[in-house]
Amino acid sequence: METLSLRQNDILRGVIETHIETTQPVGSRSIAEKYAISFSPATIRHEMGALEEMGYLTHPHTSSGRLPTDHGYRYYLDHTSFQDPSAEPVNRLGEEWTPGAGGERMEDFLDHVSLLLSSLSQEVGLTFMPSREAPAPEKPGRLKLSLQGLSYMLEKPEFQDVRKIRNLLGVLEEKVALMKWVLAHADPTHVSVSVGREHEHEALEDCSIVTARYAAGKDRQGVIAILGPKRMAYRQIIPLVSRMAATVSNILESREPEA
Repeated sequence: METLSLRQNDILRGVIETHIETTQPVGSRSIAEKYAISFSPATIRHEMGALEEMGYLTHPHTSSGRLPTDHGYRYYLDHTSFQDPSAEPVNRLGEEWTPGAGGERMEDFLDHVSLLLSSLSQEVGLTFMPSREAPAPEKPGRLKLSLQGLSYMLEKPEFQDVRKIRNLLGVLEEKVALMKWVLAHADPTHVSVSVGREHEHEALEDCSIVTARYAAGKDRQGVIAILGPKRMAYRQIIPLVSRMAATVSNILESREPEA
């Protein structure tokens, strides 16, 4: 992956964030106007052409605007600082699920976490919880899965193709295979993101998956994840997943002595 100049980096970021917001191919004039960049649309257009030659952008035949490629998203993710969002919505989870409060079942907790992830991101939220008997490292057959927010995926323009959504639903229904993939790709120490063809599964080529591990008691870890289109709002979602994983760890560690 080639290193970009500061100008190319700014333009690539502008194309990606504008595409995330609008869903449309992005032209040079849009970048100049939206980001008040000091160089002309002609210069931006030239640099966009260079970014396309390097494999970071592409363009549909019916448009002069550009779209990010998987390589473009990867460069953006690896070279962008994602700041923490407002803590208040996630902090409510800790207030609502204090140790021993009402004797809630762990399945209810899983659903609550997934639903909160989904509602805050407007994407699909997933939570993987190891059973009490599961040894470390966790095995997919001994994990429980909660998935919430599929309706958000069905509303995305990327998934209006019946074939695509049918293939995606097939992947989500294969829960053991999905859990194996997530466990293999969730980094043990920080939030990780897989984009497009990095999934090595045709049904997920239009998707990104953001994952983070959380502590679920002694020698056990679970995983939370958000699944959405490659065009997901990474600036909000990556910090959200990070904060949620930390919050879930704190809740479950505080409950552990009573287990």
